[in-house]
Amino acid sequence: MGGVAAIGAVSATAALTGTASATAQGPSPATSGTVRSAAPAVAPSVAPAAPRSTYSGVKLRLGARGDAVRHLQRELNGHGASLAVDGVFGSRTLGAVKDLQSSARIAVDGVVGPHTWNALAGSSSSSSQPTLRAGDRGSAVRTLQSQLNDSGASLSVDGVFGSRTVHAVRALQSAAGISVDAVVGPKTWNAVYSDVRISGGSGSGASVSGQAIINQARSQIGVRYQWGGESPSTGFDCSGLVHYAYNQAGIDLPRKTAKGYVFGGKIISQSQAEPGDLVAFTGNDYGHMGIYVGNGKIIDASGSRQQVVERSIWSAPHVFVTYR
Repeated sequence: MGGVAAIGAVSATAALTGTASATAQGPSPATSGTVRSAAPAVAPSVAPAAPRSTYSGVKLRLGARGDAVRHLQRELNGHGASLAVDGVFGSRTLGAVKDLQSSARIAVDGVVGPHTWNALAGSSSSSSQPTLRAGDRGSAVRTLQSQLNDSGASLSVDGVFGSRTVHAVRALQSAAGISVDAVVGPKTWNAVYSDVRISGGSGSGASVSGQAIINQARSQIGVRYQWGGESPSTGFDCSGLVHYAYNQAGIDLPRKTAKGYVFGGKIISQSQAEPGDLVAFTGNDYGHMGIYVGNGKIIDASGSRQQVVERSIWSAPHVFVTYR
């Protein structure tokens, strides 16, 4: 099976600067012990909005009250909500928080902690970062590498956007569910500063979870079979689908035949196989393969069915192959 594959196929949150924290009730102007320039005292209900950093350490949930909740409500309104800024964390505020968490691809639990505060500040934080690509150098690349390491990568923080950094970026993009193109723009910066984790490190580029590979293959079910095909627009043959799914998931595999993929990887026993590994049928000189889903099933570009399908492994002799 021959051909050459297309690449392209994750949004989360950006950083929130500042470390000051407050209680959920917020500071009380009446009890402040700091002498300030002559400014009239104001009632808490009309106090000006506090800067973002003031509440970055506050955790809020349903039932909370106070200035921190008012600040939260203002921020949510800035993201499209329509809430009364009354300082009461009620059901409408809870719904707005969950909507924000869902759109930011963080845990939708209705609890406002660091990741949710980061999501509220996301647009301004990500837009301050430059777009980065392979070959770039400098302090922004060092910042990227450091944040990728916090997400589970294992990179030298050397300020050089080389192949290992490319692999780590692509793995993060796949895990975050955004376009896997190794270009670090606003969505990728948001993911970099979020709680998205890179599975298993990123040194080899084969660091994406097996589920990410399966998801990419599964998204092509029903696409027509085409010998040598390597993309949704041309159709797929069996090795073309493998190449497409792995690369879309952030694993940089060169285009090979089915036999080439067998002997380019590591042949393992069925008991060692995990979802995302390959199943290669040995007949016709290793002439066919699919992506292992688990539970005795594969996704493959089937010549007999003339499309990409998910089906049970049949009784023909076969081996399992991994690139983990």
